[in-house]
Parts: sequence; structure tokens; C-alpha cells
Amino acid sequence: MMRRTILLSAAVALPILASAQHKSVYFHQNDGITRISNTVAIDSIGFNRDRTAVSFHFGDKRSASYGLGMLDSITFNQAVQGASAFPTASDFKKSIINAADPEYSNVEEPKPATDDSDFIENFTVRNTIKFTFNGNSVTVSGSVNGVTVRTSGAHVTVLSTKGKMRYLLEGSSSNGSFKVITEDGDADNKKFCLTLNGVSITNPNGPAINIQSGKSVYLLLNKNTVNTLCDGATYSSSASEDQKGTIFSEGQLLVSGSGTLNITSLGGHGICSDDYIRLRANTGTINITSLKDGINTKDKFIMYGGNVTIKSSKDGISVRRGEFSLYGGSLDMTCADDGIVSDYPDADTAYVNIEGGYAKISTTGSKGHAITTTGDMTMTGGAVSATVTGNASKCLNVWGDVSIKGGNAILKASGEPMYDEEENDYSSTACIRSRKNLSVSGGKLSLLNTGIGGKGINTESATVITGGAIAVVTEGTDYSADGIAIRSRSLDTQSLSMSGGSVYAYSTKNSTNALSVKGSLNQTGGLIMYGLSE
Repeated sequence: MMRRTILLSAAVALPILASAQHKSVYFHQNDGITRISNTVAIDSIGFNRDRTAVSFHFGDKRSASYGLGMLDSITFNQAVQGASAFPTASDFKKSIINAADPEYSNVEEPKPATDDSDFIENFTVRNTIKFTFNGNSVTVSGSVNGVTVRTSGAHVTVLSTKGKMRYLLEGSSSNGSFKVITEDGDADNKKFCLTLNGVSITNPNGPAINIQSGKSVYLLLNKNTVNTLCDGATYSSSASEDQKGTIFSEGQLLVSGSGTLNITSLGGHGICSDDYIRLRANTGTINITSLKDGINTKDKFIMYGGNVTIKSSKDGISVRRGEFSLYGGSLDMTCADDGIVSDYPDADTAYVNIEGGYAKISTTGSKGHAITTTGDMTMTGGAVSATVTGNASKCLNVWGDVSIKGGNAILKASGEPMYDEEENDYSSTACIRSRKNLSVSGGKLSLLNTGIGGKGINTESATVITGGAIAVVTEGTDYSADGIAIRSRSLDTQSLSMSGGSVYAYSTKNSTNALSVKGSLNQTGGLIMYGLSE
């Protein structure tokens, strides 16, 4: 059987493809993949201005643009083992809809330095007081000079000037609470360990656990225990202290231990800190059902482990003025509002960083974004699976730059555009929305937007692709309101630069809705496949 290999040039490619003796053409990519097509399906071939990329235009309204660094050669009429047709929108859509939870890896938690107060390993317990809840009463075992315990029924208040303390909670009460107030003393005297050892507390009038201390609290979930906490629908007013959730702490919450923690919040957040929250690698299971945010923290949220499930009528995890960093463990969140939030007005402070672990997020409300930040977002590993169904919602809504260097993201959006009063403009749904730049150098992105006027990728500045695999399918038609046309686009960007990787940008409604580059398009490598596809 005849074989013909060519190096690409406009002078030879056109007549060879037009030859009647050639029925099949094989595209040999430098990543080891070979694609196959009938020659009669190719209408024309064209080169870009700098002759660094060649485009094959198919009769089915798809185009494949190869950077010459990506395409090693093309051959004719010779069967190649493992060769496959260019995938269609249907192929990607089926894969995205039926995708199981993606595999992910965890980043190993760094070993604690001797002076790192975030680690319970560096904390020495000298004295323990045990509190056993029993209905409307509580038994206190142990007494320590400098620690005053007051009880009213099953409501406990601890006033302490003593350091190196452990408070151990067990038993059950449907009308109780536990509050710690640290007074005087130096900073070390305000740190303590709160151990949950199979305790169940409901406070009808406020937080189940209220920590009025501005220093570290080591929240330890004892092995093989189930701990259940619930607040009240209304809180007793207090002018002297904050009460923001079922667990509230003025200081850092440092969570460890392989036990289970079940939290119901009827009046506030599930877990709230006015400092920061850290989940250690050995954290067990945390289940939160919350009227407000599942987890709300001020300075930052850092997660190295644990299996956390959140069902929230507001946000899943909200960081009011700092970073969100996921290194390990799993998050499974269903939220009416946003999933992960880092939205401090200072963009240098707010950002989202995903290096390991898995975040599975579903949001239902209008402008309910799966991940949103006023700063930058970086993903180097781990996995994200996001589904947003509310009008004008985004899977990734980033006011700064988005940088994807690794990991796996499966992003699905639906819903319609809506008028955004904050921006004085209409806003549509999107899988990825970057107000600045998007760079992709690795990883895998699988994006599906079924909403009217929806976008797969929408960047206001540059899109730079040097690696990775990107598949984008949009199914929506254009949207019109108040004389304004909102276009559905698979990839919509100001400029596009590509030197590696692959991009499949498909529209199932209109070929012009697949790829929109308002400014320059420079391709020296990689594959861009775009157009109308069923």
C-alpha cells in the first residue's frame, strides 16, 4: 500500500491532499497521538502569517490549527495502529457528564518546626479538666489553680489564666454549651487544647462552643468518636462578645484527630474564626449543615486533610480577608451561594491556591460561583469538580490572573444571563471567568456550558497556553435583552498565544460561537480544534 510522508508547505500540501489516490490522511502529533480523517472531508488548508501554524478546515465546520512544533508529519493511505478520529463535542460532553470523581493526590504536610505553634506536637499539656454532659447538668472532673469553672445547668463557662490546659468534653445535653474565656497572663497562657471525646451539645440560645480567646486553640477530634454540635435559631444578645456560629473562636482553630464532627447551624455559621482555620493532614470527618456559611474565617483557610461535607444556605467556605489553600483531603459542598470565597478588597491578600486534594462544589443561586476571589487563582495539582446552575454563575470567577499548572478540573455551568447592578451590565454564566489573564501550562480542563449566552472560557486580557489539555463545549444560543446581544462562546479572549498543549473549543449551535479572539492570535505549537460540532 502506498505511503507518502510530507513536510508541510503550502506548495506541496494542497495538491497532495487533492489527489484522488489518497483516501485517508493521518496526522502524527509529537505527543504520540495520531488522528485520522478522510481527505475528502478537508475543504482547504491555510498557514498563518508567520507560517508557524497550519490550519485544516473540514467540511463539517470544524478547523484544526496545528503549530508546526506539534505536528511531526502527515501520511496517507496507511493504517496506523491506535489512530483515532478527532473527538467531537458529543464525545467530550458524554465524558464530562458521566465523569466519576477524578483521582487526586495530597501534598505532604510539612514537618513542624520546633517553633511552629500551629502544630499540637509543639504543645505540652500539663493539666486536664474533663466535662461530662448529662442532660441538664454537667460533671466537672479536676481542678486547677488559675482556672475557674462556672455552671448553670449544662451551660459551662471557663475563666482561665493558666497555660498548657486541656479541656475534654464528653456526654450529651440538649440544652447546654461550653465557653472559654482566657484572662491576663502571657500569650502562651491563652493557648489550650479542646478535645472532643464523643460529645453531643445543643445550645438553643447560641453557640454550642464559644471560645473568647485570641490565641491558638487545638481542636482535637478523638479517634473512634462521633461528636455532634448544634446552635439555636436565635442567639441571646451579648454586647461584650461575638457569637457567630455553632463553633466560634476569636483565635486560630487548629483541627486534628481522626474522629467525626457533625455540626448543625440553625442561626449562624457552622464553624467561625476571627483569625484563621487550619485542618491538619490527620483530620477525620467533618459534616456541616448551616443556615449561613459552612466555614467562615477571617485571615486564611488551610487544609491538608480531612473529609469535609458542607450543605449551606449561604457560602461553603468564606475567607473574609485572606487566602484559601487546599493541599489535601476532600471537600464536598452544596451551597445556595458561593462555594469557596476569598474576597478581601485588597487583591494582594485574597487568592485561591489549589495544590492537592479534591474540591467538589455545587451551587444553585444566582451569581452563586463555585470558586470566587478578588485576587489571583493558582492550581498546580489536585482536582476540582464544579457544577453551577444559577443565572450568571461561574465555576471559577477570578478578578485577577488564573494560572493552571496541573491537576484536573471538571467544570459545568448552566443558567441564563442577568443584569448585574454592581457592574451595571449583563453578566452571563461561564466555566472560567478571568478579569485579567489565563495561563495554562499543564493539567486537564473539561468544560461544559449549556446555558443561553454562556461561555466556556472568558478572559478580559490574554490567554497563554504552553501545555495541558483543554476541552470546552458550549450548547447555548446567543441571548438578547434590552437591545444588548450576549454571545455564547466556547473560548472568548482578548488575545491568544499558544506554544503547546491542546485546545478543543466546540459550539453545538453555531461555528462562530466557538472561538473569539478580539486581538492577536499567535500559535507556534499545540493544537487548536474549533468550530461547530454535534
